[in-house]
Amino acid sequence: MEDKPTVPHWLTTSAAWTWRLAVLVGATLALLWLAGRMMLVTLPVVVAIIIATLCAPPFDWLRARGWRRGPAAAAVVGGGFVLIATLLAVLTPSFVEQMGDLGPTLSAAWNSVLDWLESGPLQYDRAQVDSVMQTIGDSLSSGEGNGIVGSVVTGVAVVAQAVTALLLLLVLLFFFIKDGDEIVAWFLARSPDRHRDTVRAVGRRAWNALGGYVRGTALIALIDALGIMIGLIVLDVPLVAPLTLLIFLGGFLPVIGATAAGLVAVLVALADGGIVTAGLTLAVILGVQQVEGNVMQPMIMRRAVALHPVVILTSLAAGAALFGIIGAFLAVPVAAVIAAAGNELRLRAEARHEGGEPLPEGTAVT
Repeated sequence: MEDKPTVPHWLTTSAAWTWRLAVLVGATLALLWLAGRMMLVTLPVVVAIIIATLCAPPFDWLRARGWRRGPAAAAVVGGGFVLIATLLAVLTPSFVEQMGDLGPTLSAAWNSVLDWLESGPLQYDRAQVDSVMQTIGDSLSSGEGNGIVGSVVTGVAVVAQAVTALLLLLVLLFFFIKDGDEIVAWFLARSPDRHRDTVRAVGRRAWNALGGYVRGTALIALIDALGIMIGLIVLDVPLVAPLTLLIFLGGFLPVIGATAAGLVAVLVALADGGIVTAGLTLAVILGVQQVEGNVMQPMIMRRAVALHPVVILTSLAAGAALFGIIGAFLAVPVAAVIAAAGNELRLRAEARHEGGEPLPEGTAVT
């Protein structure tokens, strides 16, 4: 009787890993599709979790001074909302007025750059570039409208969805802060006994990583914005308020956000004060960002997950492709949480293999 041919070990191993990877990719795509379809729910949940990391320290501060959980959570959420609403009400009129001047200023600066390139060493054909830009603009603005009534109905629907999402966000944020421990205990109670300690440790590691990343990024973005704002004021560059806001928001898009916002500031300086002012503005931006990257960031982000620039850029591109600008802002925090959870699982597996004994309950490997 002939022996059956033996399947190589590498082939069986590859096949086993292939179907596991296929299942993981399929499940991930299904979750992303479901999240996109339920954006009105998933977005407030994700944003509420991220904001909760900022609200946790003041909530704990109030709790340490004898406040009950409900009033403390209400004070933090309500006080934060009132503070932001007041700042918007005070700053919006002048900000909107300056934003109206930002577009023409950038257009003038861009035209100056094109003129210099046309008459400079490159000697490019500006007519061709203008034609390409016009084609891109037409393609972005193309599409058949549904008339004034359709536009009004669409606008009302968008406003209604935004209000609904904001209310849901505030309610979720309140309960995440007030009942966070109970929510965690509920999930742990439904985890298998043998995995409960791992789930608890992974959750704690992910929460600490998210909190460290969000608070650190916000602080670094604020330092960048304030430092560059002072430089813009000293150099008498116009439109300081919108430029400062752009620089602050750009800090939440690592690698590319600060660069893009700094480029806008340089263009405004070029249009208003010429090449010397633009050069000084560029020097200020590079100086502040060098201090931030080499001094402040290692100090502030030491407790957050360190992500390689390739991972950051890939996450930004994937988030933007799937969910637009909102996805780009949320992509890196999500990547930081996934990296932290994976790192905790890896370290616990290594500790288990080396020691052979289960880790103490709730212990997070460092």
